[in-house]
Amino acid sequence: MEQAPPEVERRSRGRLIAFKVLAVLFGMGAAIGLFGAGIIVGWFDTEGGQIHRVHDIGFGVLAGVFLTVGFLAQLHVPERKVSVRYQIVAAGVAAMGAGLLASDPGNGLFFLLMPVAELAIMVAVHPARMALMRGGGSFSPVMAVLAAAGAVPLVWVSLTWARLQRTGLDTDPHVEKGHWTIMTAMAFAILLVALLSSLKFSGWKITAWCAGAGAFLYGLASLVFATFPGTNVPYPGSQGAGWGAVAMVGGLLFIAAAQWEAVRSRTGRRDCGRTARPRSDRWLASRSGGTPKSFSSNCRCNLQSLRE
Repeated sequence: MEQAPPEVERRSRGRLIAFKVLAVLFGMGAAIGLFGAGIIVGWFDTEGGQIHRVHDIGFGVLAGVFLTVGFLAQLHVPERKVSVRYQIVAAGVAAMGAGLLASDPGNGLFFLLMPVAELAIMVAVHPARMALMRGGGSFSPVMAVLAAAGAVPLVWVSLTWARLQRTGLDTDPHVEKGHWTIMTAMAFAILLVALLSSLKFSGWKITAWCAGAGAFLYGLASLVFATFPGTNVPYPGSQGAGWGAVAMVGGLLFIAAAQWEAVRSRTGRRDCGRTARPRSDRWLASRSGGTPKSFSSNCRCNLQSLRE
């Protein structure tokens, strides 16, 4: 295959640099503007007598774990991170669904449009463009079953949180600030991202770790902030020590299942046959003037490693 003209190469390099600059800007925007930093701030927040701690961490899971990580993960070989981009979309869809369920469409629409619009800009800037959103995967029944099992408590608690947002008094600071909507969005996002990772698009291990980490961190917050010190009154948003421990175990179990899938995939590749090349990797190959070394192996299944 012929090498691309120098002018084309320069334009491609410029687009890649712009893509990565945007990834940093949008990642930091999610961490600060959408309060992804709540994943850290929540442990120390003293506002209102510490009543916002669990909710802060809910913001942190939604905007920090799913969005900030989703953007920043694309700094390294973004052509092989299809799942991570759909993770951003899944978090936005979760927020919109939560907003509708909680009769708070404003917050839902904001948390949908902001990250999805930013992702669209990044895709438009990258030389591969819409090829970034395409790529083969392989279904993991084990991870899908675990995600489905987690759907039961996640949907149950989501319905409770959405009701609190719908029926709460406007003077309630949690209602006024849309905290219950965000908690609902967090639960939906954990579920959707877990289901997404079971499709095993390229970059799926990052997505699986984000889903597991989101469940674990919320569970840890519920465990640590089960009740206010010296009382039996639970922190708003906490499901108590028992359900917190369940969420932590569930998150760790999901991550373990993802690691098991990764090992199983590597073992299976040793004896497998030819696999179709993801579209974004075809663009990557064209930039190098031919087939990359990773595709020249005697076993064409090395392609599968690019998807992980």
